Amino acid sequence: MKQPFLLLATATAALTILTAPPAMADAGEGYGGYHHMMGGGWFMGPFMMMVLIIFLVGAGIYAFRSLGHTAKPDAAGAQDSALTILRERFAKGEIDREEFEERRKALE
Repeated sequence: MKQPFLLLATATAALTILTAPPAMADAGEGYGGYHHMMGGGWFMGPFMMMVLIIFLVGAGIYAFRSLGHTAKPDAAGAQDSALTILRERFAKGEIDREEFEERRKALE
């Protein structure tokens, strides 16, 4: 699970670095007809915001999964795990056949 996330993060970083425009000082009123970045300078803004949002969502999902969060089992899952434990106890000899059958009927 870690490899696709690292690949995505590396690709995002590389794309960000390769497409970033050079930083320039404000050239004044006559620079290409634009006044204070109201023209072509805002092109990368929305794109970088989307990249940031995608990265943050991916990092959140990765952190959530890496913390080992598991969903609570439903009623059928709890019943299956109880039967599994009961079978293990019977196999180990902790309970006899009569007690096993009695508890199994109670669980079903």
